[in-house]
This record gives sequence, structure tokens and C-alpha cells, in this order.
Amino acid sequence: MLVSKGDSVMSKIAVLLTFINVLLVPSFIMGQAGTNMDEQKVKRDSIVWDNSILPVAFYLPETSFAAGATGILSFKKSSQAEEERPSQMLFAAIYTLKNQLEILSSFEFYADQRKHRLKGEFGYYLYSYNYFGIGADSRAEDFEKYKVNFPRFQLNYSRRILGDLSIGVGYRMDSFKLQEREENGLLLTEQPVGWDGGFKSNYEFNLFIDTRDNINAAYRGFYGEVVYQVSLGLFFSDFDYSKLDIDLRYFTPFGNDWTLGHQLWITHTTDGAPFYELGHISTSSRSRGFDDRRFLAYRMATWQSELRFPIKGKLRGTAFYTYNLMPDSWSAPFANREFFSYGIGLRYFLIEESRAGLRFDIARGDGQYNFYLTFNEAF
Repeated sequence: MLVSKGDSVMSKIAVLLTFINVLLVPSFIMGQAGTNMDEQKVKRDSIVWDNSILPVAFYLPETSFAAGATGILSFKKSSQAEEERPSQMLFAAIYTLKNQLEILSSFEFYADQRKHRLKGEFGYYLYSYNYFGIGADSRAEDFEKYKVNFPRFQLNYSRRILGDLSIGVGYRMDSFKLQEREENGLLLTEQPVGWDGGFKSNYEFNLFIDTRDNINAAYRGFYGEVVYQVSLGLFFSDFDYSKLDIDLRYFTPFGNDWTLGHQLWITHTTDGAPFYELGHISTSSRSRGFDDRRFLAYRMATWQSELRFPIKGKLRGTAFYTYNLMPDSWSAPFANREFFSYGIGLRYFLIEESRAGLRFDIARGDGQYNFYLTFNEAF
């Protein structure tokens, strides 16, 4: 029997999802059920539910204006402290003026006072991305845009082992299908790995610590995460490579409600990775000011600092800058060009207790300005 490429991909997805559900999900549920049974021996506990459906609108360089709706379902035990982070499920459908579509469902479940965490995402995307080439010497005049559609599945289980330190394992899957490329563009002439799409199947190991006082807009605390991914044909992937990401953030309060935040982000990807898996800038949260994916690189490091300060009532302001490196080798990190960006912004707390709010930034990088209207702090 002949099997089409599409059928082959769907078969891979079905096998992998079954494997993950059998190994990871039952283990978490059993652990949570055991915890609940122990608690019931002491006293009965109820679940407090909260749900809302909200319209969504934002503006990013890569999407232009976007609008849609999101549904949020959160829950926790009535015995948990008010400040304890609840478990949460999110559903969203978003359409952009650049004819992009995002349909996704994500979740973050906690058990045993956040000792266990199960986090995941399932989504389908019709998207377009920029491509300028790979490396620090890529040129703005070589810009082209390509369109892609792909399903995405991510699942990660982590367990706290000491204080605020947790370790975990996970899985990430994307099945990229490139729909449109420019006839004489770089993707066709250079044909980097992944230029015609492919199936990504990555297993990951992570280690993280989080002492921030708030995840939407931290005033104090530390966040650190190390993620190592492995992609092998043995695990149904079309690619063989590994990837290491390090994300370190530190927040210091001072004066009258002022905060200074810093972030160091480092990524290293080995040969064999598809070009869309390489480290990239800019995003709405990292190196704001550059065009979307203005730079792609196998090795990349970004340092950004941000000053956050009150203006009046729920309105706050910020000033930030970033410094970026894209070395050919870590032994000579400053051998290639260095890139800077900077900007200012406004924040307005929609929910003051949780510091959830709107964010507007204007930033300059690579000789031009970009605007960002979205939610919560960049990092």
C-alpha cells in the first residue's frame, strides 16, 4: 500500500502522541490522585473554579494588527493560599491582518503545592515569517517572506527536587509545510537545512528555578532555566541535531516602587538543525527593535536591561536596551559584529493584584523603529 508524505507525517504524530500519553500523563494523574487521597484522610477539600472569555487584540511587527478571542479556565483547592498559583487552561483563536491564523490550547497543571507541574500546548498555525539569511553578516536587502502551516504539540513534566529548583523532561513536535517561497529568494538559492519543511521530533531535559514575586511583571526575584533538546531520526524526526538554551533573569527593587531587571539569554544549535529552529531576534520579548527574525544564528547571546518605574496610578513606564552577539565560535565571542537596540514603553495594569496589563513599546534597532502592543512584561 502506498503511503503519502502527509499520511506518513500523521502516522508519526499518532504514534508519538500515544507514546507520550502512555508514559507521562498517567504518571502525573496518579501522583495527583495520591496526593488528593492523602488530603482526604485529613479533611475534605473542594476545587475553586474560575473562567472567562475575553476578546484579544494586539500589534506586533510580524503580525500587524491581530484580533480574536481567548477562554481561560483556572482552578485550585480552596485550602490553597490566595497568592498560590492556580492551575490553568487556555484556548485561543487569533487572526491577523497579514492573513495569519493561530488556533491553540495550552495548559499548566500543578499538584502538591507546585511540587509537580505538567505544562503543554497543542496548536495549529497558518503563518508567515521573514528570512534574511543566516549569520551576523545577513543583509536587510535580501529580505524575503515565506508562508508555512504546521501543527504543534509540546508537553513537559517537571518536579521540584530542592527548594525552588525543579528538573523535568518533555517533548516538542512541529510538522512544517512551507507553502510559498519567493521564486528567486535565498531559501531556494541557498537551500538551508529545512528549506522544504519537515517533521521535528525533539525530546528535552530542563532545569529551572523561579523565585520571582510575580510572573506577569516581576519586581524582585530570580528566574533561571536551562533546556537541552535532542532531535534524532530514531525518534521519527527528519533532522539530527541538538540545541541548548539558557535563560537567566534577575530583578532588583529600589527607591519608591522602581525596579531594575536584567536578562541573559544564550542559545547554541548544532549543525543539522532546520533554519527555523536556529536562535533568532527580534521577538516581542527579546531584542525589541529589530524586524522579526532579522538575524538567525547557530550561536547567539543577548543581554537586556530594563528600568521599570511608576507614573500615576495603574500607569507605569519603562526604558530598556539590548546587546546581541552572534559568534561563529564561543572561543571568539566578539569576532563578529555586535548589535544594539533600545526603547521606551508604557504599561497599564488591567488587574492590579496580579499585575496583568497592557504593554506598549517603541524600540529602535538596525536603523529603524518597531512598535509592540501586547500583554504583560517582556521578561
